[in-house]
Amino acid sequence: QVRVAEYGNVKSQLGAINRKQTGSLAVRDLSNLIKPEDMVTSEHLVTLLSIVPKYSQKDWLSSYESLDTFVVPRSSKKLYEDNEYALYTVTLFAKVVDNFKVHAREKGFQIRDFEYSPEAQESRKQELEKLLQDQEVMRTSLLQWCYASYSEVFSSWMHFSAVRVFVESILRYGLPARFLSVVLAPS
Repeated sequence: QVRVAEYGNVKSQLGAINRKQTGSLAVRDLSNLIKPEDMVTSEHLVTLLSIVPKYSQKDWLSSYESLDTFVVPRSSKKLYEDNEYALYTVTLFAKVVDNFKVHAREKGFQIRDFEYSPEAQESRKQELEKLLQDQEVMRTSLLQWCYASYSEVFSSWMHFSAVRVFVESILRYGLPARFLSVVLAPS
């Protein structure tokens, strides 16, 4: 039971990672979509990632500069697009990030907090590989245990069936036992 629980836990972790990698941009892990040259990070300037609904892209391009006063003009760039959303970058002064997020949310745009880190991306990749290896090892171990235990379980089941037939025969025909108990398996 512990083996099955551990295997289920690893499998659910892999499922969660796969959902994050294949879901919509609103929930997806963005680290594999963004390159270091897409992000501007300095003492005063930062780049934010905006998730824009597909039908609102023109609205975004016409209004992102006016959402706050310290937005760098023509700094928005489309990085990726899926069925529902488009991923845009916008560069602005660090001191107005919170105001920009509030104004963007009012307009229906989602600002995702993201810090580009190659180390974090590499660690996520290693974690995924480790989980895949763990899943395969646990699956193999669980299958071997199931194959080894099958004959024992089947034998116990047959013994239990024989005892059950004998007890039911005693209850039906009484003592002393002047009958033949038989378990039949149709082919």
